[in-house]
Amino acid sequence: MPMVIQPQGKESVDSEISSIALSNDGKFVAWATYNGLFTIMSKENNEKREIKLNNHGKNIEYISSGNFVVSQDEGNIICFSKNCEKLWEFESPGGTELMKSAIKGDLIAVIDGTNKLRTINSQGELLGIFTENELVGMTINENGSAISCWDDEGNLIVLNRNCSIIFKRPINSEIGERIITAKYTHNGILLVSRETLDLPEEGEQNELEFWNPLGQKTGSVGFNSRCIAININKNSIWAGLFSGEVLLVNSEKSNQIWKSEYSITSLITLDEDILVSSWFYLFRINRTSGECVWQYEHEGIIDLMVMSENEEVLAICGNDRNDYTNAAPLTLLDPNSTPIWEEESDDEYIEKETIQIESNNIYNDSNEDLKNLLGDDYNQYDLKKESDDSAMEDLMAAFNEESPQETEKVENEDNLSLIEHLLSNDEKRNQPPVCNAGEDQNLEAGDDGSCLVLLDGSSSHDPDGYIRIWNWTSEDGRSLSNGPKIKLRLPIGNHRFTLTVTDDDGAMSSDSVSVIIR
Repeated sequence: MPMVIQPQGKESVDSEISSIALSNDGKFVAWATYNGLFTIMSKENNEKREIKLNNHGKNIEYISSGNFVVSQDEGNIICFSKNCEKLWEFESPGGTELMKSAIKGDLIAVIDGTNKLRTINSQGELLGIFTENELVGMTINENGSAISCWDDEGNLIVLNRNCSIIFKRPINSEIGERIITAKYTHNGILLVSRETLDLPEEGEQNELEFWNPLGQKTGSVGFNSRCIAININKNSIWAGLFSGEVLLVNSEKSNQIWKSEYSITSLITLDEDILVSSWFYLFRINRTSGECVWQYEHEGIIDLMVMSENEEVLAICGNDRNDYTNAAPLTLLDPNSTPIWEEESDDEYIEKETIQIESNNIYNDSNEDLKNLLGDDYNQYDLKKESDDSAMEDLMAAFNEESPQETEKVENEDNLSLIEHLLSNDEKRNQPPVCNAGEDQNLEAGDDGSCLVLLDGSSSHDPDGYIRIWNWTSEDGRSLSNGPKIKLRLPIGNHRFTLTVTDDDGAMSSDSVSVIIR
């Protein structure tokens, strides 16, 4: 049995939660839901203040001034006090795609609906605008002096707080790349998780790169899977992979500390340990032993996880991907609480109680009850009782005898129950996913003797759930990508690729596609 912790509290919601944030001291929690509500709650007295936004809150940040800033999917950015009083509003054309704030510095960076990156201060004043590239991600260093942003083609640009370019990371345009995530260390080193879209001649397909503030690459570490999450404390760099591995990393190598059955979604450092969210579960993993200190099972898949700066409050939320169930609650945990042994559930083990049957013989003391029961037959029974003790047994056997019709009815009911049971089990049987690797392709090479190819398996689906894992492999069995789509630059010749998909119940199916480059 695993060690578990109990939640501090749960907040039911009428709609799925889209974003959460905590004050540095953990005394206030803010969340937004897809029905447009924005709520700030005091943990001390559970008092809630809420306001209806024009659209659902896309991101919430607790900023250095001690206030909450919320961006909207279609609407402006608004700053609220802890009492949910509106302090200022900043125009964000087309809504907001992404918003981040510096932990210590006075800086908020926003990618708006027109794909412009804007920087503002804690008073809502514009500092700068960056307009290049189709941006899909960004991160900010602790003091707000640098913003790293990247597009969907692997271009990464580092800006200062006024959006002037500090340096650009060059990409390998021959095979194509994409940035998965990035994170700044406490001393300003930029960690970049990237994936090449083809097998590189040198290095690994999945790598974590180290960049100093001058724009110089100082090292890299290769992985066997995409690095989905990165987190840092003073002494350690942690990486969470799509394959479920949790690694400790330095500039030269990585060591596996722990492995989940499912993909890692996020990491938060806690003292020398690491908090890992994976699927419906949250784990605390000890750095030294690699053992699970405790775990917590959430009602939904953990999509969002934040911890207060004082490390006393942890907030998690997510969706179980089921349209027919209520939205999963916002759950608050104390990550330092003492774990307990998980009790066995009632459906795992049911102790059979010894039933004491009290035997009462109604014929021991008096014949009155027997007379009432047998009526006129009693006189005949009484006359024969002394000469034939077996008569009572015959009489009681006849009294309890089941009719043929009754026996047939019971048998029919048993057969019907069995059929219903089998049908019920058949209906509940998991259906395998439908894998579709796309149509075969016949393409012409360019002047360099190669061709950029897109393999698209996104039409794959699961009839009774959803696809959890995608895996493209080459003819020799090498894993190429863990997404529904993959871009490859292929030389002249015949090529064959296989897509394998795994659904939420673990069932798998595969499909192959042929690509001819002429």
